[in-house]
Amino acid sequence: MSVRSIGPEGMVIELNIASEIKGFGRIPNGRNIGTLTLIQGPKLSPSTGQGMVVTEDGETLPWHVSGVGKMVGGKRKAISLVTFSTSSQKYAWVNDGIFVLDAEFSADLSQFSDTSYEWK
Repeated sequence: MSVRSIGPEGMVIELNIASEIKGFGRIPNGRNIGTLTLIQGPKLSPSTGQGMVVTEDGETLPWHVSGVGKMVGGKRKAISLVTFSTSSQKYAWVNDGIFVLDAEFSADLSQFSDTSYEWK
């Protein structure tokens, strides 16, 4: 994690993430890595990011995310839209999908959990 700037809107933070993905239905299990840029301040704040999921069967699913977050009860909550751009034939269907990500981060941003839904 690094602080990029501090201004009236809050701190602009760059956050590198790594997590395990537990899929459901046609969503595969895998390992997720990426970088998020977010503003941590007193109001609703935007976030963007990019990264990739490497599935258990070795396919790469690059992603982009854009969302908004806020502090609630000492934790950062965020809602985001995720899109994919993979060249994988097996998972090509994700390129046409929009996924909603409901996330919660610890106050120090060192831990997070999320649930993602395919928007249909």
